[in-house]
Amino acid sequence: MTTTNEPLAGIQARINELQNTIAQREAQIKARTQKLKEEIEAELSPVKFVKKHPFPAAALIFTAGLLLGRSMKRPKNTSLPVRQEACAPAECSPSRSESALSVIGLEVLRAAKELGFASLRRYIEKKIS
Repeated sequence: MTTTNEPLAGIQARINELQNTIAQREAQIKARTQKLKEEIEAELSPVKFVKKHPFPAAALIFTAGLLLGRSMKRPKNTSLPVRQEACAPAECSPSRSESALSVIGLEVLRAAKELGFASLRRYIEKKIS
């Protein structure tokens, strides 16, 4: 003769079994994510990146330094009116060679920046896929 407690015991056993399975899967997922995190940190290590790709890294650092230097040279307070003195047009405007050099310099910096970012993007995409 069966008692009313037997189906409840079966259900309780199944609940315990499912809880154990969930706990095991949770531990497996945590271990995998920790391993993946360590692998990503090892692959994206700045020291390894610079050793593998010295020229793009140097270009990136050089560009960042130039941009930082330019931003620090700009005047902080632009609300004060600047008094301009009268001068001959040839004296006030930069010469053509100076403006051409500045344009060329900016284009070189932009090209180096784009090259560095493109190289970094390809490297990261390779590591992810």
